[in-house]
Amino acid sequence: MAKAKRIKSLDCKALASEGIKLVLLTRFHELSGFQEVALDWTDPEGVHSMRVASRRLRSALRDFMPYLRKRPLAPVLKQLRNIADALGEVRDHDVAIEALEKMVAHAPAQLPSGLKPFIETKKNVREQARDELQVILEASELTELESEFGAGVDDATATRSGSPAISFLTMSQEVILERLKEFEALSNGLLNPFEIETLHRMRIAAKRLRYAIELFQQCWGRSMSGYAKRIARIQTALGDLHDCDVWIEGLGKHIINARKHKQQDQLTALMWLLSHLVKLRTRYLRQAFARWREWETHEASEKLRAAVSNRERTSRLGPAWRVVNKNLSSPEHTGVDGEGARPE
Repeated sequence: MAKAKRIKSLDCKALASEGIKLVLLTRFHELSGFQEVALDWTDPEGVHSMRVASRRLRSALRDFMPYLRKRPLAPVLKQLRNIADALGEVRDHDVAIEALEKMVAHAPAQLPSGLKPFIETKKNVREQARDELQVILEASELTELESEFGAGVDDATATRSGSPAISFLTMSQEVILERLKEFEALSNGLLNPFEIETLHRMRIAAKRLRYAIELFQQCWGRSMSGYAKRIARIQTALGDLHDCDVWIEGLGKHIINARKHKQQDQLTALMWLLSHLVKLRTRYLRQAFARWREWETHEASEKLRAAVSNRERTSRLGPAWRVVNKNLSSPEHTGVDGEGARPE
């Protein structure tokens, strides 16, 4: 997965509209740059990279929307959503198939033959999703969308007479604090482990907070990466948990079908898989809870809120600010321990 480009010419003290335009055009260029590799089915990382680029762009749009004229962007937002959905559909099947094949490798000797038809069904559905993605990512359509997007951004960021002018730095403060508030509001979902939808929304809130921190890190200093890394660890566990919930929900239909058609080998294999997924879900739930408790124990929310609530001090990145964030920027507290991959 390619990292987002650092926008070197970004001036955090300039008008918010200037920074918004620069970020959005840069993120769209990154997205379109993955078009060719995303359609190379020999390497699933191409789709993954383009999907992440799509998420970064749409996350930035969501963060900036309160500061934009919305109507000029309305025509392109739906197209961007269609691209994101098509990429997500293929990527989700890639992840599921890879995970299932790993599970087969660790399954009891008598079970793999019963799981193979299940995996083949997943692969057939993925082929359909790939065909749909290929249609959406035709070169001419993406080029035309880029032109429409650029025109929409120009219009949406145009300065209006009498409009209050704020800096990109001030806007970044407001966005990070709002994303943090959303994340905290959903954290009680971990106390209700069977409320799947709440846990899913917490995962999304964690992702949006991380993207916002990464987006605005240039305005607040490198030490902000400590918060992003902590959030990434929570997001990873919640993402693994969500995958299990999705697979468990879909597995029941296949088990019922296998019973109906008296497919005993497949039924036995699918029942084993269901049991295995329930165990995995418990593991990932415990990981998510532990990482959230770690966030609370180190008072990460309070420190993040303090870090972005004093613009004068943090803009200078003085020693006092670094002391406040010491625990969050040091290797032993940022999750740089080889545990898990960086989430999307």
